Amino acid sequence: MRSGMAELAAGALSGWVYTLARQQPELARRLGIRNTARVRQWHLDLAMLGTATVVCGLAVPEPPRYAARALQVGAWTNAMAFLPLAFRPDVDEHPAYVAGAAASFVATSVGFTGLAIAAGRRGRDRD
Repeated sequence: MRSGMAELAAGALSGWVYTLARQQPELARRLGIRNTARVRQWHLDLAMLGTATVVCGLAVPEPPRYAARALQVGAWTNAMAFLPLAFRPDVDEHPAYVAGAAASFVATSVGFTGLAIAAGRRGRDRD
């Protein structure tokens, strides 16, 4: 849950970057931002995945370690993968980027699925 709260805070702070990119496009270009939509995606993904991680922490206290770690890594790397695209829109064609994004999707999938399985088992045990 701490990781999710930190990610949620990062999402809130990244709103400043998005606001700069929208309100001062010339300055954003000088800073190297070439795609404002990717800044928005980065901002929203940080907020959404941070929120989802916090909710999972509340729904599944003491989660399986493998699922918690996978979600920590996956939620952060999923969201952060949008930021390089703001500066280099074609970076998603590079094999290293593709491999990193794929690994991030795997980690997020393992994390959320592992937590869902744990929640299902615990709910069944209470019935």
